[in-house]
Amino acid sequence: MAQKSFASETHQAQQQLNSFDFAQIDQMDPSLADGLRCIYDKDIYYTIRFYRDENETQDLENHEPLRTRIFILGDEKNPQYLKIEVSSDNDIFFHFVHKADQNNYKQIKAEQNLNLEFNEYPAICIKCFNKVEKATNHNQYNAIFTIMDNGSGRLEINQETEYKNIEVMSFEFECSDDNFIRQIITYKYMSLKSKLSLMEGRLQDIHEIVRVKNPSLLLSIKKETKDKQDKSKQSTIMKKN
Repeated sequence: MAQKSFASETHQAQQQLNSFDFAQIDQMDPSLADGLRCIYDKDIYYTIRFYRDENETQDLENHEPLRTRIFILGDEKNPQYLKIEVSSDNDIFFHFVHKADQNNYKQIKAEQNLNLEFNEYPAICIKCFNKVEKATNHNQYNAIFTIMDNGSGRLEINQETEYKNIEVMSFEFECSDDNFIRQIITYKYMSLKSKLSLMEGRLQDIHEIVRVKNPSLLLSIKKETKDKQDKSKQSTIMKKN
């Protein structure tokens, strides 16, 4: 009976320790203001290109992972508004948005010769991004984000065939204003701080459970952790030398 009770307590404790709920923190995201909800959130590798003039562009050497999110207002089958955000964890000031509603979609539709209605626009955007994300190499589908000399951006999703490159879709982006970028940076900082605090509290809970249930295991964990930290420090010192 004691073994069953111990196993039950351990299982309940493990479930409790693994159940991180960051929903309230995530809802503070400024990008969700005005009733928007996120329907797509993935890191996608882009070619970053800087536009100089009609005859000159410059590409970064490596593909950059950019967080790509799609937000809508209203029902997914009949949205009132769509926003695509592209941001970078490597550069917290890199933040661009593409916005569309029933009105400006008419221009988007005409410029790109789309045979889709606005309510189909979110789904086709997701489909295009998934093609780039799932491509086994960048020669099949690739995304090029061009930063224009006026600070705006243009995203092209291309398919490379045997004979030529085909532009599948393009999106015009504008750089987020300074006030919104400050809100985003503040949110990221507070979000990470809050999540770290929750995880540290959970770690302390684990520490107490192991200390009570199996003190020898706790000593073993501490020793193994210290050994790994020492090895990491030695490796860092060797690299510097």
